[in-house]
Amino acid sequence: MILSIQINVVNPRISNAELARAAFVTPQTMQGILVNLERGGLIVRRPRPEHGRAIMTELTMAGQKVVTEGAKAADAVENQLLSMLTIEEARLLCELLKRCAVALDDKSSSLRR
Repeated sequence: MILSIQINVVNPRISNAELARAAFVTPQTMQGILVNLERGGLIVRRPRPEHGRAIMTELTMAGQKVVTEGAKAADAVENQLLSMLTIEEARLLCELLKRCAVALDDKSSSLRR
């Protein structure tokens, strides 16, 4: 889901390296993922006009449909997951998960140095 959010919402022409960072994977792993998505007709990739070596990734119409269906499925799972929590517990869980994501991002960036 994070890939679709990055491609579709945050940056519709995001690079492989940017996607890899967002998904906490190596650029090599992301390359494999993108090749499979492209073969499936869910994304298209082209060189960036301003930077010939960087490849931008965009969702196709089929990819956008899959993202929409995936978001609906994720919402259903999230609703079920949170159904036994109070509003305050759900808010706390969200805050804690955000902090965990920041810690992962901080750690992954320090590992790349």
